[in-house]
Amino acid sequence: MDSLTLAFQDRTDLKKAAARRLRASGRIPAVVYGQGKSVSISVEEAEFSLNFHRFGENTIIQLKDGKTSFDVLVRDYQDDILTGKIRHIDFYQVSSTKTLHAKIPLHLAGTPAGVREGGLLEQLVHEVEVECLPKDLPHEIKVDVSNLLVGQSIHAGDLAGFAGVKFLLNADTVVAHVISTKTLNVEATPVVEETAATDTAAPAPEKKA
Repeated sequence: MDSLTLAFQDRTDLKKAAARRLRASGRIPAVVYGQGKSVSISVEEAEFSLNFHRFGENTIIQLKDGKTSFDVLVRDYQDDILTGKIRHIDFYQVSSTKTLHAKIPLHLAGTPAGVREGGLLEQLVHEVEVECLPKDLPHEIKVDVSNLLVGQSIHAGDLAGFAGVKFLLNADTVVAHVISTKTLNVEATPVVEETAATDTAAPAPEKKA
């Protein structure tokens, strides 16, 4: 499990003008919810953004202010379309004794033998929902596909497990496979409809004397 610690400050003025002032001072307004009453806080923008882009949404964050601490996950966030800066964060407080559900990114590692033979690797599943305690939450799931041949697949049941982590995905689900590029290049044979030609022309109108 990846984890990091961030300092936070309580936020009592919840008006829009106060939120704008916070952002101007380099802080991000945020809310912590999930275990009773929600708490309004703010975190330092530079520190959060640096760590968030390094660790992602599946990292347990310990928020501290010197007297209080929360173990949280980033449940949602809003960013500015123009600047890319994060404008608001929803933190979900987790309990060390209660299991949680999370979607973990799945990454393929290696170049399949089938690709070197001219096949094409297709990844059909990009994240896997898991159930586990916060301390067991994996940051990512890596799958070695280097031995995969053309026509072979990796199923969810083939994924290497993590201690204390349950995959909530049908074991028969195809995660990735290598297909032949020949099947992609096969063109449907055009159906030519032959219209029987009428050899007999319509009789010309008779000339009247």
